[in-house]
Amino acid sequence: MAAKRLIVVVESTAAMGPYWETILRDYLDKIIRCFGENVSTVQNSSSSVEFALVSYNTHGCYSDCLVQRTGWTRDPDVFFLWLSSIPFSGGGFNDAVIAEGLAEALMMFPNSQSGDPNQQNVEIHQHCILVAASNPYPLRTPICVPQLQNLEQSETIESFPGNCLYDAEAVAKAFPQFSISLSVICPKQLPKIKAIYNAGKRNSKAADPPVLAKTPHFLILISEGFREAQGVLKVGEICSKMACCNANSSAYISSHMNNKEYVVLRAMYPYGFRGQQQIRRSCCFKGVAILDK
Repeated sequence: MAAKRLIVVVESTAAMGPYWETILRDYLDKIIRCFGENVSTVQNSSSSVEFALVSYNTHGCYSDCLVQRTGWTRDPDVFFLWLSSIPFSGGGFNDAVIAEGLAEALMMFPNSQSGDPNQQNVEIHQHCILVAASNPYPLRTPICVPQLQNLEQSETIESFPGNCLYDAEAVAKAFPQFSISLSVICPKQLPKIKAIYNAGKRNSKAADPPVLAKTPHFLILISEGFREAQGVLKVGEICSKMACCNANSSAYISSHMNNKEYVVLRAMYPYGFRGQQQIRRSCCFKGVAILDK
């Protein structure tokens, strides 16, 4: 089995600071642990999972460093330490250099170009999560990106040879060409951040997966290729729905949940539903979302 890799690209400006604890606890923690556990349960000694972190800031005198990166680690605890130690400062009112951050992540992944970016049902082993709180820098800037080969003119991130000026959306278009999924977490409903996600979709016509944010005003867009993240966030949302109901849970389920959610719940609770305490214990035991008291 091929190695699985995840890079989290985080905005390190002061604008992200107030939201970081919530993002780390409610989203990244669940995704990373599920991603690592799925690989560790595979009976194949050649399987492995690797994590890396890229942080980016803004242009201008308020930023100490434009882009920083770590190496790769296979230890989730080390990765959590990196994520917990990000200093959030600077930025002012400037737009963030998201293009440079995404390009740095793109260069870190091993080159594994996909033959058909629109092909469905292709298992993706490399994933990137963009965590942004500001709009992207609007101007195209000189950026180094991997060389795309054997693609039609319309499929490249920009057409003519030698071009090295890109914005964030242009860089995002390269991710599906290299079989890398691109997901987005943003504490605000920013249309330009959603546009970056749409540019990085493997199938531009596919509908967004129904992942519901625990925090209503957050923008949570998980790639259709990142199945581990989709699964853990969806199960967490199901548990949250059940926590809102009373002892008459079956009536709630039949009227508020779709068939897929109901199947998951029946598998989790084969002997029926006995209220919020059972939900809390089961969620903790199975390693899915732990509900707040």
